[in-house]
Amino acid sequence: MLKRQINILLLLFLGISVAGAAELPRVNLDHLLSLVQTVKLNGRSVKVIDVYADYPSYKPVDAKGEGFACVDDAARAAVLLIRYNEVFHKHANENVIEGLARFVMGMQTKDGLFYNFVQRRNGKVVINENGRTSVASFGWWAARAVWALGSAAVYVKESNRPLYREIIAAVNKSIPQVESLVRKSGKIDKAGNPAWLLYGDGADATSELVLGLNEMYKATGDARFVAMSRTFCKGMVAMQKGSCGEMPYGMIPSNGDGWHAWAGSQAEAILQYTRLTHDTSMVREALDEVDCFLPRWAGALFFRSCNMSGGELDYSGQIAYDIGPAACAAAQAYEYTHERKYATLAAIISSWLFGNNTAKIDFYYEKTGICFDGSVDSLQVNKNSGAESTIEALMSLVAAHEVQANPKGIELISNPSFGANEYHYRVDGNEVRLVMGPLGFEIR
Repeated sequence: MLKRQINILLLLFLGISVAGAAELPRVNLDHLLSLVQTVKLNGRSVKVIDVYADYPSYKPVDAKGEGFACVDDAARAAVLLIRYNEVFHKHANENVIEGLARFVMGMQTKDGLFYNFVQRRNGKVVINENGRTSVASFGWWAARAVWALGSAAVYVKESNRPLYREIIAAVNKSIPQVESLVRKSGKIDKAGNPAWLLYGDGADATSELVLGLNEMYKATGDARFVAMSRTFCKGMVAMQKGSCGEMPYGMIPSNGDGWHAWAGSQAEAILQYTRLTHDTSMVREALDEVDCFLPRWAGALFFRSCNMSGGELDYSGQIAYDIGPAACAAAQAYEYTHERKYATLAAIISSWLFGNNTAKIDFYYEKTGICFDGSVDSLQVNKNSGAESTIEALMSLVAAHEVQANPKGIELISNPSFGANEYHYRVDGNEVRLVMGPLGFEIR
């Protein structure tokens, strides 16, 4: 009887459905959708997402000097809503998805760059063309634009052919910008890092561009897109540091300055590329980050950043955007290998939302769909709930549902440590061990 109870407990933790299993947390879109507005941009009706929503009313607030909505958030909201429908087999909020795609296209310049923010001026919605976080460029918001448009192209291909054709044309307008980076392939900067990524060595921003190129391949079957993905993935892999037994444990840095959790989609992008193309030349490196670095990062209670050697751990300003990319990477590893340990890791990572964090509070609330904007330091909490935090919390939960792994009721009970070889978790009052080995981790 005891053995059966232990086996059931382990199955629950691994996310495998058994009789009486606790329900996975609800993916509540209510708060996110409350931030959606319909506006006219250049004479066209589009959908936008308000950037900020402040506690306690959670009414939208403009970003001072920037605007009230941006490509950064609209793009990721579109990706989230599409993933939500795919995982839950729904056709929900399709007018929002299409409206967000139209907004993103409306922010594109003739030469394939993107502006980021819109402002209200004299009763009209206009593009912020001069702001530092909005100027026309091919960087962060352009990468997210390509990601959203690629995802939308896949989604509307059969249901809305005119919009599909418009999206493909828009992305193709930006391809010369991508090709200008690809032509630099093989160039190395003074620090020894690849110089053909966004911002030269920006593996973080480039990872989101790769996710978009992968989606464009799915939408069109055009091998150009995965050829470009491969070039960028090679650059990200070239930056990898350490191994399972050596600091910093297979980490793929964000850029030449070190690693930060937010926008850390490097492993997810490489694994998605591998699944699409069956090119396994870089899969070991991607799995090394998931197998060796992410469990230790979670076991250290989710530091925000570290240096290139895995030192100088910084816990200030933890946010849901730290969690979403890592949870999605673990889910991609599960989808590639079908090993349940990766589903477990996705649950452990997403448990940050439910009290397994330095502040020991819930950041996400199922009843409202609100996710706090994060921690000011390791203990104080920012109770505002803007678009980014909401989107990334929901992205983590969609990943947990995709692999059927429950992030609720998980608590690290061993001392937080980046360098430990064993981590102990309490799962619904019982202990489970995550043990590091020479090739990765095991759940015992």
